[in-house]
Amino acid sequence: MAGFTLKAVLSVVASAALGLAYPATDAPTPTAAAVPCTTGDPVVTAGYTINYAPAIPTAVFEAGYQPEPVWAKEHVVGTYTFGVPQPVESGFAYAQFKCQYYCNAAANAGSFFVNYAGEASNIGSYCTCYDQLLEPESFVSNNQSVVGAWNHICASN
Repeated sequence: MAGFTLKAVLSVVASAALGLAYPATDAPTPTAAAVPCTTGDPVVTAGYTINYAPAIPTAVFEAGYQPEPVWAKEHVVGTYTFGVPQPVESGFAYAQFKCQYYCNAAANAGSFFVNYAGEASNIGSYCTCYDQLLEPESFVSNNQSVVGAWNHICASN
């Protein structure tokens, strides 16, 4: 310890303490990504208000439609099931209504898709939230005709 003086040791300790108290560079604060959104108006279906705009396919699918599976797998941010009370028309509207609230709580959900599981199912309906909008050309044929596709509406200022 011949080369160390009390002043040199205190200088090193003080520099280290200041380095901890005042980091050389501040780490950037992460910001939440903006939720994808579109224009449109909420829709009332069977008495339930859906605060999303309908996402309607450009193609006509006689037996039903769904989001393209590869796209859907890449963009899913949440899934849930909701019962569909009878009659199916109003019960399915209620399932879509519930799905919107589930997706509102999902991180960055820009859209959701709901499909009826069928009368023989104990599930009711499948709700899937996506981090991107459902574009009209992004749907493919499916054998389920009781479906709903919805895009987040941008907040108005």
